[in-house]
Amino acid sequence: MPTPFALKLYQAQTLDALRQYLEKVVVLDDADTAFYQLTKRPYIAPPGLPGLPYVCLRVPTGGGKTLLAAHTVAIAADAFLRTDRPVVLWLVPSQTIRDQTLKSLQDRDNPNRRALADRFGENVRILTIQDALYAKRSEYDGGAVVTVATMQAFRVDDKDGRKVYDTNGELMDHFTGLAPEVLQLLENQDGAVIFSLANVLRLHRPVVIVDEAHNARTELSFATLERLNPSLIVEFTATPLTPEEHDPEHGRYASNVLHHVSAAELKAAEMIKLPVVLRGRPDARDTIADAIGSLDELVHVAREEESTTGEFIRPLMLVQAEPRSKTNLTLHAEELKKLLMEDFRVPEEHIAVATGETRGLEKIDLFARDCPIRFIVTQSALREGWDCSFAYVLCSVAEQAGQRAVEQLIGRVLRLPNAKRKSHEELNRAYVFARTTSFQKAAQTLRDGLISNGFERIEAEALIRPSQDTFEGMESGGAAILFSESLPEGVDPVCYAADIEKVTSGRVVVDIETGKLQARGTLTDYDRNAMRLTAPQWEKAIEALVLKSRGARLVPAEGERLLVRFAVPCLGVRRNGKWQLFDRTQFLDIPWRLDQCGAAPVLASFVPPQRGQDEAHIDVTAAGQVTIFVKQLHEQLSLALSEKGWTRPQLINWLDRRLPNASRRDITRASSVTFIDKVLDALEKQHGLALEALARAKYRIVEALVKGIGELREEWQKAAYQTVLLAQSGLELATSAELELVFEEQTYSYNQPYSGGMIFNKHLFRVIGDLAAQGDEFDCAVHIDRMTETQTWVRNTAKQPYSFWLQLAGGKFYPDFVVLLNDGRYLVVEFKGAQLITADEAKVRDVIGQQWAERSEGKCAFVMVDRTEFSRISQVAAGAGR
Repeated sequence: MPTPFALKLYQAQTLDALRQYLEKVVVLDDADTAFYQLTKRPYIAPPGLPGLPYVCLRVPTGGGKTLLAAHTVAIAADAFLRTDRPVVLWLVPSQTIRDQTLKSLQDRDNPNRRALADRFGENVRILTIQDALYAKRSEYDGGAVVTVATMQAFRVDDKDGRKVYDTNGELMDHFTGLAPEVLQLLENQDGAVIFSLANVLRLHRPVVIVDEAHNARTELSFATLERLNPSLIVEFTATPLTPEEHDPEHGRYASNVLHHVSAAELKAAEMIKLPVVLRGRPDARDTIADAIGSLDELVHVAREEESTTGEFIRPLMLVQAEPRSKTNLTLHAEELKKLLMEDFRVPEEHIAVATGETRGLEKIDLFARDCPIRFIVTQSALREGWDCSFAYVLCSVAEQAGQRAVEQLIGRVLRLPNAKRKSHEELNRAYVFARTTSFQKAAQTLRDGLISNGFERIEAEALIRPSQDTFEGMESGGAAILFSESLPEGVDPVCYAADIEKVTSGRVVVDIETGKLQARGTLTDYDRNAMRLTAPQWEKAIEALVLKSRGARLVPAEGERLLVRFAVPCLGVRRNGKWQLFDRTQFLDIPWRLDQCGAAPVLASFVPPQRGQDEAHIDVTAAGQVTIFVKQLHEQLSLALSEKGWTRPQLINWLDRRLPNASRRDITRASSVTFIDKVLDALEKQHGLALEALARAKYRIVEALVKGIGELREEWQKAAYQTVLLAQSGLELATSAELELVFEEQTYSYNQPYSGGMIFNKHLFRVIGDLAAQGDEFDCAVHIDRMTETQTWVRNTAKQPYSFWLQLAGGKFYPDFVVLLNDGRYLVVEFKGAQLITADEAKVRDVIGQQWAERSEGKCAFVMVDRTEFSRISQVAAGAGR
């Protein structure tokens, strides 16, 4: 089996947030309190489903929501349901998305399917509604069952919806031999249980995954879900409704956003193309010419990229047409295709039309090297379910006033091919060309488009770049300036003047008096080839004019490149004559011999089942609704599913496989199996649990193993770490520029951008990450920004791939601020509240910070302060000591 697709850091953090929430729900038996403890925000209960865990993971376009959803199945099974046989209802907004999701989940080589296989192996069944209407009980008892459907398919006014709720003899075996307390939870007719698919789902308490959840926020949607009696709802969307938009009276329900991924995190993870380079022109033909010129230039850059790195990229352009009109002449899809062919001499085989009426992309592999398509003409049909990372250029000839033309398609050009940063910076960006008489209007439309794809407003403002070249008369709709090139002597300009203008549709003219070729905008490869065939003696002048017209096309805007190089020396160790980062591998023996440890911490964490207290009874309210509690949920699932007999080796292997990667990352299987066997012996002796009882308590044992192993690892790591810091290990520590971390805007990452009113003049980047608009850390940032010694500074964000960190015994320490001083030194500042400044954790951080500074030969300084000690930052910056 192929190895699972490696998760990006932000994806792992998103899934960790979900796991932490579900584990806390189990401990607290309360979805509301668990949510508040983790987010410090009030919980909005879903209508009709009291007590149900219901959370949203907010991920912008291009963040891999489907992959995250696939991993959610295993997390829900392990952290919440405590079952090897979860039933999942995966709801999508349209048939197109349904077909794509089914295809990815059924393909055993697809990362989405591999995410399921990593936990459930081959015991995975992917169903459509039609499949589910005939699925037997044995299929549900054999592993994970995932049914992919639209929300509409579960509504009674839909043809498939009626089948979902109707009795069906094919499903009869699901309802035999069930306990009375389970039967009373199912829908019945005249006292008899209905053999329906809806009741099969109610029986198994499905995990509901809602893709593009902003499309399923109505009261009717929740009423539909209520009939299916879910155990958990997890939403994935880029644009959830906020608490401020919560309006139940009008059927608008806000989401409980558990975790938010920022655009900066996607950018740092090399998932999306940013920034977006924008250019606007009043004339549709000029706009198209500019866009084609940019596409041609990207094609040349892509060839250079392939020759350098071996990665094949074939840049494409999306061209957004105007809608047809019965009263006005418009550049609708067919007219736009005609214009491309006649005015720009684009071969017909290079163009695909994909609108609601025309499906020119069906059965075409746009990633194939021999695919001829370069232009995709659409209106808004690509808004859902279309994804090709080769799309780099978006050209909209639709009038911008009163429309959201660019907004509808911007997400289609954001994905970075192969989720990998390119060596040529031009290929890390997206390009938008808009027909408009107002650049500001076009820019605002684009900002709105980014926001609709899940970006924060302040991110959208910062990530849009104007193209460096400007045109006269933009706001008034006047003519653009001309690019010009002198013609060679010896050829009468009159000979080719008319033909040159004809083959370029007037974009190039010959000024006979001055003897110059003149262009009013960007020239394309088609223009170049047509002019060469028309006037071969002018080849050099034509080439020079084409290049001149594109001269600033892909060059970053002025001021975009860093004015200073912000490169912080890191703490390292010298081994075999080479410097290596000082991280956990330098002081820990791997693999760790867990089997040599005692079982006491696991025993202390294990809570044995107690008869009476843990024998749950389903509580049905007078209205017939189920009041959901975690213990009752587990009881119902255990009653609905039969348990197999266990042998001791089977149980040990099962427990070993259920240990999460975080618990077993440095432990061999032989070591963990030996330790688990030791733990089972201890549990049997201490609590008198026979094998059957241990098997019933297997999820409790997994919890205790995770906690106990964590405590043992922490003790082991602290001892090893202290050996290094006390210079007893023989390692040579030093802060070396050979291990520097370079802060760059392209990789600067954060979870939430600063959105306050304070202007920070010295921060290195346009956006400041993870800084509240008020509070102690904000005051500390203000002090740093106003210091005369500060040249520039960075808000150092935690747990991001390109942030500055120092190694602690059990993890990494991310200081709050990194400052480049005027004298060239780097000052690292860690802020701690007064109540925490004397805590053991703060002391350990201060020790490693001082180690980093003291071993830098005076190039670095470290200071830890509370809000009463900001003056110490200035003292250290001035070189007056700690």
